[in-house]
Amino acid sequence: MARPGIHLLLTVCTAATLRAAADPIAATDGYKVVVNPGNPVTAVDRAFLREAYLRRATDWTGGEPIRPIDLATRFAVRERFAADVLRKTPAQLKRYWSQQIFSGKGVPPPEAESPAAAVAYVLGNPGAIAYVPIDADTGRAKVIGVR
Repeated sequence: MARPGIHLLLTVCTAATLRAAADPIAATDGYKVVVNPGNPVTAVDRAFLREAYLRRATDWTGGEPIRPIDLATRFAVRERFAADVLRKTPAQLKRYWSQQIFSGKGVPPPEAESPAAAVAYVLGNPGAIAYVPIDADTGRAKVIGVR
Protein backbone atom coordinates (compact mmCIF):
# COMPACT_ATOMS: atom_id res chain seq x y z
CA MET A 1 0.00 0.00 0.00
CA ALA A 2 1.42 3.40 -1.04
CA ARG A 3 1.88 6.11 1.56
CA PRO A 4 -0.10 9.36 1.12
CA GLY A 5 3.15 11.38 1.07
CA ILE A 6 4.32 9.50 -2.02
CA HIS A 7 1.11 10.39 -3.89
CA LEU A 8 1.51 14.05 -2.99
CA LEU A 9 5.15 14.05 -4.14
CA LEU A 10 4.23 12.39 -7.44
CA THR A 11 1.41 14.88 -7.99
CA VAL A 12 3.68 17.86 -7.34
CA CYS A 13 6.44 16.48 -9.61
CA THR A 14 3.97 15.71 -12.39
CA ALA A 15 2.41 19.17 -12.16
CA ALA A 16 5.84 20.83 -12.28
CA THR A 17 6.85 18.77 -15.32
CA LEU A 18 3.64 19.59 -17.18
CA ARG A 19 3.97 23.29 -16.30
CA ALA A 20 7.56 23.37 -17.65
CA ALA A 21 6.48 21.60 -20.84
CA ALA A 22 3.58 24.02 -21.35
CA ASP A 23 5.74 27.10 -20.64
CA PRO A 24 8.65 27.13 -23.10
CA ILE A 25 10.31 30.06 -21.35
CA ALA A 26 10.50 28.12 -18.07
CA ALA A 27 12.23 25.27 -19.90
CA THR A 28 15.34 27.35 -20.63
CA ASP A 29 18.45 26.99 -18.50
CA GLY A 30 18.86 30.35 -16.82
CA TYR A 31 18.26 32.56 -19.84
CA LYS A 32 15.42 34.05 -21.80
CA VAL A 33 15.32 34.94 -25.46
CA VAL A 34 14.18 38.37 -26.62
CA VAL A 35 13.32 39.89 -29.98
CA ASN A 36 12.28 43.31 -31.21
CA PRO A 37 8.65 44.06 -30.21
CA GLY A 38 7.76 44.43 -33.90
CA ASN A 39 8.76 40.83 -34.62
CA PRO A 40 5.59 38.68 -34.88
CA VAL A 41 7.39 35.55 -33.59
CA THR A 42 6.19 34.29 -30.20
CA ALA A 43 8.35 31.15 -29.91
CA VAL A 44 11.24 29.44 -31.71
CA ASP A 45 12.74 25.98 -31.76
CA ARG A 46 16.20 25.40 -30.33
CA ALA A 47 17.19 24.17 -33.81
CA PHE A 48 16.21 27.56 -35.29
CA LEU A 49 18.18 29.38 -32.57
CA ARG A 50 21.22 27.20 -33.29
CA GLU A 51 21.01 27.94 -37.01
CA ALA A 52 20.54 31.67 -36.38
CA TYR A 53 23.46 31.93 -33.94
CA LEU A 54 25.75 29.85 -36.14
CA ARG A 55 24.73 32.10 -39.05
CA ARG A 56 23.30 29.25 -41.11
CA ALA A 57 19.79 30.76 -41.06
CA THR A 58 19.88 34.35 -42.23
CA ASP A 59 16.27 35.54 -42.51
CA TRP A 60 13.09 35.43 -40.46
CA THR A 61 10.03 33.96 -42.16
CA GLY A 62 8.91 37.42 -43.34
CA GLY A 63 12.28 38.11 -44.97
CA GLU A 64 13.78 40.36 -42.26
CA PRO A 65 17.48 39.55 -41.73
CA ILE A 66 18.19 37.73 -38.46
CA ARG A 67 20.59 39.76 -36.33
CA PRO A 68 21.75 37.64 -33.39
CA ILE A 69 23.86 39.17 -30.63
CA ASP A 70 25.97 37.31 -28.07
CA LEU A 71 26.79 38.39 -24.58
CA ALA A 72 30.48 38.91 -23.79
CA THR A 73 32.35 35.77 -22.75
CA ARG A 74 32.55 36.88 -19.11
CA PHE A 75 28.83 36.14 -18.65
CA ALA A 76 28.14 32.59 -17.42
CA VAL A 77 24.81 32.57 -19.27
CA ARG A 78 26.75 32.63 -22.56
CA GLU A 79 28.32 29.26 -21.80
CA ARG A 80 24.93 27.81 -20.73
CA PHE A 81 23.32 29.10 -23.93
CA ALA A 82 26.15 27.68 -26.06
CA ALA A 83 25.84 24.28 -24.41
CA ASP A 84 22.03 24.16 -24.44
CA VAL A 85 21.33 25.68 -27.86
CA LEU A 86 24.52 25.58 -29.90
CA ARG A 87 25.67 22.27 -28.43
CA LYS A 88 29.22 23.56 -28.28
CA THR A 89 31.77 24.27 -25.58
CA PRO A 90 33.50 27.67 -25.65
CA ALA A 91 36.58 26.02 -27.24
CA GLN A 92 34.47 24.32 -29.93
CA LEU A 93 32.68 27.58 -30.66
CA LYS A 94 35.99 29.42 -30.98
CA ARG A 95 37.23 26.78 -33.47
CA TYR A 96 33.97 26.93 -35.40
CA TRP A 97 34.23 30.71 -35.85
CA SER A 98 37.92 30.54 -36.68
CA GLN A 99 37.11 28.10 -39.49
CA GLN A 100 34.18 30.21 -40.71
CA ILE A 101 36.28 33.38 -40.78
CA PHE A 102 39.28 31.68 -42.42
CA SER A 103 37.12 30.15 -45.14
CA GLY A 104 35.24 33.41 -45.75
CA LYS A 105 31.90 31.84 -44.81
CA GLY A 106 30.94 34.19 -42.00
CA VAL A 107 31.70 36.02 -38.81
CA PRO A 108 30.33 35.52 -35.30
CA PRO A 109 27.51 37.65 -33.96
CA PRO A 110 28.58 40.89 -32.31
CA GLU A 111 29.06 40.84 -28.54
CA ALA A 112 27.13 42.95 -26.07
CA GLU A 113 29.02 44.17 -23.03
CA SER A 114 25.96 43.74 -20.79
CA PRO A 115 22.45 42.30 -20.85
CA ALA A 116 21.15 45.89 -21.04
CA ALA A 117 23.29 46.47 -24.16
CA ALA A 118 21.90 43.27 -25.72
CA VAL A 119 18.34 44.46 -25.04
CA ALA A 120 19.16 47.90 -26.49
CA TYR A 121 20.52 46.21 -29.63
CA VAL A 122 17.30 44.19 -29.96
CA LEU A 123 15.17 47.30 -29.53
CA GLY A 124 17.19 49.16 -32.17
CA ASN A 125 17.21 46.40 -34.80
CA PRO A 126 13.94 44.87 -36.10
CA GLY A 127 15.52 41.47 -36.92
CA ALA A 128 17.58 41.20 -33.75
CA ILE A 129 17.50 38.31 -31.31
CA ALA A 130 19.34 37.97 -28.01
CA TYR A 131 19.52 35.80 -24.92
CA VAL A 132 19.88 37.39 -21.51
CA PRO A 133 19.98 36.06 -17.95
CA ILE A 134 16.57 34.95 -16.72
CA ASP A 135 16.50 37.80 -14.17
CA ALA A 136 17.55 40.54 -16.63
CA ASP A 137 15.28 43.53 -17.24
CA THR A 138 14.07 43.20 -20.82
CA GLY A 139 12.26 46.54 -20.93
CA ARG A 140 10.13 46.79 -24.07
CA ALA A 141 11.85 43.83 -25.80
CA LYS A 142 9.55 40.87 -26.40
CA VAL A 143 10.41 37.68 -24.51
CA ILE A 144 9.69 34.66 -26.70
CA GLY A 145 9.35 30.99 -25.91
CA VAL A 146 11.98 28.37 -26.72
CA ARG A 147 10.77 24.90 -27.67
